[in-house]
Amino acid sequence: MTAITDISTTNDIAETPRMVDGMRWMTRGAQRLGGVALVLSAIGLWVMPGMSFEADLALFKLGVSVALGFAGLAIMQAGRARRTVKIEIDTVRREVRLVRGKRGARDLVSRTAIADLGPAEIHGNMARLWTMDGALVAEVAMSDPNLRRSLMAALRDAGKI
Repeated sequence: MTAITDISTTNDIAETPRMVDGMRWMTRGAQRLGGVALVLSAIGLWVMPGMSFEADLALFKLGVSVALGFAGLAIMQAGRARRTVKIEIDTVRREVRLVRGKRGARDLVSRTAIADLGPAEIHGNMARLWTMDGALVAEVAMSDPNLRRSLMAALRDAGKI
C-alpha cells in the first residue's frame, strides 16, 4: 500500500474473474500453443525440402506465410495476462479511482465520487465500497491507522457508514 497524496492509498486487485483460474491458465496455454504452431507453419512453408521456387508459387507462399505469421502473433498476444487494476482512494478529492498501468502509462478504468457510492461495509480492517446499484467498486485493506481514520471520516461525512 503506497500513499498517493497525504491521506490516500493504492491497493492491487485483480479484475473480476470470468473463469476459474485453472481454466484461464489452460486457455492461455492453448492460445500460445496455437500461435506458435501458426508461426512455425509460416516458417515451414519456406524450409520444407523438395519445394520449388517458381514465381507464381513463391508469391502464393509469401502471402500465406505472412497471413499465418500475423495470425500466430495476434493469437499469442491475445493470450497475455492483463495488467491488474489498482484502487486509489483519494480522501482529499473525495473520490475512488480504478486505474490500470504504471506511472507513465496509466489508464483510468473508473472514477467515482465518495458521495455517489452506496453504503460501505466495514469488517475489521477491510472496507467494501459499493455503488448505488449494488456493484462492488473496491475492497480495501486499511492497515495504516491514519489511512483508516481519514477513510472512515470521508465515508462518515458522505453518510455512507
